[in-house]
Amino acid sequence: MKHDMVLPHILKYIITCLLFGVILINPIQAQIVLQTDFTDSENARQNIDYNFNVFNRITPLNGVKIKTSLGKPRVCIVRPLGGIVKNGKPDISKDSYKWDKNSKTFYTDFTLLKKQIDGVINSGYAIHQIVLDNPSWAFQRNKNGELLADSLKVSTYGNAEPPKDYNAWSNYLKDVMKFLVNTYGEESMLKIQFNIGREIGTPSHWSGTKEAFFEFYKISSNAIREVLPTAKVGTHMLWGSSKNAWGTDFVKWCKSNNVHYDFIGVSFYPFYNKPNRTLFKEVYAKDFAVIKEIPEWHKNAKLEMHEYALIKSLNKAGNAFENAPKAQQNSFIVGLMKMFYEHDMQNVFQWGQGTNFEAAQKALFTIQGQTYYTSTKNGNPTLETNDVDAVFTKDVSNNSYSIMAYNYNAKPDATIYEHLNIMAKLDVPPRTKVKVRFAVYNKEKDTMSWSKWKEETTQGNEKSKSVISLNTQLPVFSFLKYEVKL
Repeated sequence: MKHDMVLPHILKYIITCLLFGVILINPIQAQIVLQTDFTDSENARQNIDYNFNVFNRITPLNGVKIKTSLGKPRVCIVRPLGGIVKNGKPDISKDSYKWDKNSKTFYTDFTLLKKQIDGVINSGYAIHQIVLDNPSWAFQRNKNGELLADSLKVSTYGNAEPPKDYNAWSNYLKDVMKFLVNTYGEESMLKIQFNIGREIGTPSHWSGTKEAFFEFYKISSNAIREVLPTAKVGTHMLWGSSKNAWGTDFVKWCKSNNVHYDFIGVSFYPFYNKPNRTLFKEVYAKDFAVIKEIPEWHKNAKLEMHEYALIKSLNKAGNAFENAPKAQQNSFIVGLMKMFYEHDMQNVFQWGQGTNFEAAQKALFTIQGQTYYTSTKNGNPTLETNDVDAVFTKDVSNNSYSIMAYNYNAKPDATIYEHLNIMAKLDVPPRTKVKVRFAVYNKEKDTMSWSKWKEETTQGNEKSKSVISLNTQLPVFSFLKYEVKL
C-alpha cells in the first residue's frame, strides 16, 4: 500500500521536471515541489510593498513611540473625535462636539484633535489614517439637545450609538475637515485616508442596523468630500465569515447607489490552533474574496487588514487577547504575505511595537520593491496537516532572485519537517553557474543564520533557459529564505 501511494508522487515529480526541461536524480525524498518560471512574463504580478508600516494608536494625546527599526512607520489614529469611555463611564472631556446646558447650544472644540495630530507629527511619524469612529457623546442628543434615554448609552469601546441627528453629524464633519485643511493644508490631508467607522458589524462599535450604517457612511463620505473633493475615504468591516459580516453587502450597496470608497479594511484575529482560520486558501476564499473578488468591487479600491493578530486566547469581552508563540507567528506571517501578494492586498495595521514576528519581518523587508511571481505546488506533505508554500521574487535591477518558503501547522505539538524541492526557471543557458545562499528560521533562538555563498549549476535542455533546483528540509513552525545571484 505504501509503494502504491509513492508511485503517483514519483510520476508527478518526473512530469514536473520534464515540463521544466530537466531531470534530476535522487531528489532526496522530496515530498513537495515548489516552482516558478521566471522566464514567463505571465507569472509576474505586483511589485512587493513592505506591508507592516502602519500602527494603530488610540487617542494618542501624549505622542507616539514605535520601536521597530524597519521601514517608515505610519500611524492610524483611532478614536480621535471623542465618544471615549473611562472606567465604564463617558469621558466627555475628550469630546470635540459638546452640548452647553447653560446656553443650550452645541459647539465644537478641536483642541484635543490637534494635540493628537501634532503629537504624531512631532514624534517623527506620518499619519496613514484618521478613523472617524466614535461620535462625541453629544450626538446621543437630538437637535434640541435632549437625551432620549435617561442617561448616555455606553458600550465596551465608548459611544457606539448612531448620531440622533444625521444633519448635525454631516455639518460637524464638514467643520472637522475645514479645521484639518486650514490647519495642516490640503496637500497634507490628501496624503491621509479617512476611515468611517471601525469593525462595523460589532455591536459595541456600531449598535445600529446595517442599513443605518450604509446611510451613515454615505452622509459621512459626502460631507468629507464636499470640503476635500478627492479625499480618500473608506470603512472597516469584520472578516467575511464572521457572524455579522457586512462587507459583501456594503460593496454591492455602494455599486447600486453610486457611493464612493477608496479602501475597505478588514479585521483578522485567527486562533493559531484552528485549521479553518490558518489555511490560507480557505481563509482568503471565506474572509476576503467574498468582498474583493465579487463583480461589484471597485477595481481601483484597495483591501487592507486594519486589525491583525495571530492569537492563542481571547478574553470573554472580546477586547483583549494573548498572542500565539513566536515560532507560529513567524512562519504564519510568511504565508499570510503570500496571500497578500497573490491577491493584491495591502497593509497590515499592527497594535503594539511590531515585534511579534520580527525575524520574518526582517526577511520580508529585504524583498520590497522586487517583483512577485506566482508559483505552483505539487506533491503531498509528510504530515498531512502541514501547510507549506513559497514566495518567489525577482530583483530586476540586481539580476537576482529570492525564495521564501514556510511550514505552518494548526497543531501546536506538530514536529514533522518537510522535504522540499524548490525549482525556478531562469533566463540563462544550461550549466550556468549561479551563487546561492540560504537561511532557516531557528525557532529556539528566534533568529536566522545565513550560510556562505556557494556555486550551483543550472540544468536543462533548452538553449537559452535553464533551471536551478534546490533541495532542502524545512521544520514545522519555521520558514527559510534562498537568495540566488547570476
